[in-house]
Amino acid sequence: MARFLVYLSLALLISTLLNQYNALSAPSCQTVTSQLSPCLSYIRKDGAKKVGDGPSVPCCTGVNNIYQLAKTKPDRVGICNCLKTVLINLGNNVIPSRISGLPQKCGVSFNMPPLDKNYDCNKVPMY
Repeated sequence: MARFLVYLSLALLISTLLNQYNALSAPSCQTVTSQLSPCLSYIRKDGAKKVGDGPSVPCCTGVNNIYQLAKTKPDRVGICNCLKTVLINLGNNVIPSRISGLPQKCGVSFNMPPLDKNYDCNKVPMY
């Protein structure tokens, strides 16, 4: 019986630690890309948006949702690395200044650095 209680205690401890680790991990790249997919028409060179137009409401909703998930430095580094991967996959079909300007255009108080495939995401600002 005592051995059972020891194993049960260890299982609960491991479960608690895993839950805390998952809570501290950065948002997945799948989450980031799904939230920001409505922004593609705004950031793509061949998109329907004109230079003077702003991002769509669904795009800004996604930007705000990602901002809410970016609570810690590791969160922001993970999001940045995801965005770099997306940029690399999109190639020259995007306007980088539109990507870095999304938070401001959407009313989110975060200064996003200009991203390109060579940007060091470990230097992403906290605020």
